[in-house]
Amino acid sequence: MLPEDNVENLESHAKLMEDSIKDVHNTLLPDIEEKISTEEKERLKLEYWGRKWNLVISGVRGSPLTEMPKATDVYVRAFFEKTLEIPKERIEKMLFQAVHRLPGKESDKEKRKIIVRFNSLIDRDDVLAAGMKLKRGSGYSVVPDVPPSVAKLRFNLLNERRALSSSEQRNVHLVYIKDYPFVMLKKKRSS
Repeated sequence: MLPEDNVENLESHAKLMEDSIKDVHNTLLPDIEEKISTEEKERLKLEYWGRKWNLVISGVRGSPLTEMPKATDVYVRAFFEKTLEIPKERIEKMLFQAVHRLPGKESDKEKRKIIVRFNSLIDRDDVLAAGMKLKRGSGYSVVPDVPPSVAKLRFNLLNERRALSSSEQRNVHLVYIKDYPFVMLKKKRSS
């Protein structure tokens, strides 16, 4: 066999392999990418719904570094009564699965965020509704606990809303939805 024949044979084999790789790339990769995307959305949905019972509360003072969960529970109930103005009788009937402070920065010594996992979605929704009435700049917030990627999207959407004029801001609000991406800005209906 001549070297030229060998080279031609190798070149044709290389071309055949290149075509096979392109074929695999064009047929299988889009399928795999779609499956990965679908799986990521499903995983995120499961995580999102697993956090459905939780609220994250910011601005409640205490001593987070030494505070026991029972003390955090007391601070939360006092916050519900004094700041959110939920009747004491209603608060006493609320059952929590867990109440604790989240890890935070060194600068957050007195006011690390608190996560509350409710036994009842009715209680959770009532507290969330009361939290939505807090004035901006009050130093407090009550928001649903969401996965980090959804929290980032929520942050970006709220910044987008803040960039609107005052009159436009009044007509747009953040809503939580059942499916991916789970949050969106929505125009309020005209009365």
